[in-house]
Amino acid sequence: MKITALIVAAGKGRRMGSAVGKQFLPLGGRAILAHTLIAFDQTVIVDQIMVVLPAGGVGYCQDNIIDHLSLKKKIELVAGGAHRQDSVYKGLCKIGAEGEDGIVLIHDGVRPFIQPERIAETIVTARDVGACILAVPVADTLKKADQNDQIRSTLDRKSIWMAQTPQTFRFPVIWQAHKAARKDGYLGTDDAQLVERLKKPVAILSGSRYNIKITTPEDLEMAEMILAAGGLK
Repeated sequence: MKITALIVAAGKGRRMGSAVGKQFLPLGGRAILAHTLIAFDQTVIVDQIMVVLPAGGVGYCQDNIIDHLSLKKKIELVAGGAHRQDSVYKGLCKIGAEGEDGIVLIHDGVRPFIQPERIAETIVTARDVGACILAVPVADTLKKADQNDQIRSTLDRKSIWMAQTPQTFRFPVIWQAHKAARKDGYLGTDDAQLVERLKKPVAILSGSRYNIKITTPEDLEMAEMILAAGGLK
């Protein structure tokens, strides 16, 4: 059973306000994406790593990131699509028949503080259940508002979780989910949602609040503080 980490790093990072894709921005002297790749490279149970990049970003990533890291695992670079879902689908297509009986971990390239132990936990759970995600329970009070930003209700947060990545699947489960979504013209907000709509079980594993997704300048400032504290791993 081949285990593939599919790192999604094809975003343009408009919210970051940078001319460079957020995945390529420096964090502690290395690109954000480099930290992510190192974490998966250190996860013994992962066999190979595939990185989905923006069009034109494959050469840049190879020359400026991959060639400067001493990674042990095979790294394959793939050009992504117009949306995140398209990019994941292209990665799944690349895995194809070679990984049809394996496990696929789909992870945001800009979540650099993922722990190898957590990565391994998702693989074990996905083998048993078919699909699982990392998530953290909501701590703040949640309000539902109308189109005029007036509060209409307060939600019960006891059963609400904030999804993270990796989201890990048996390959046939996520492949079927993506094909069904493309056929129906359905665009989800994460990969687990595509599996949910097929009424298949998705387990939740408790994640870490330090497993942040870096999308804004404020996120990057917080990431620098986390890194300065030792990555809080």
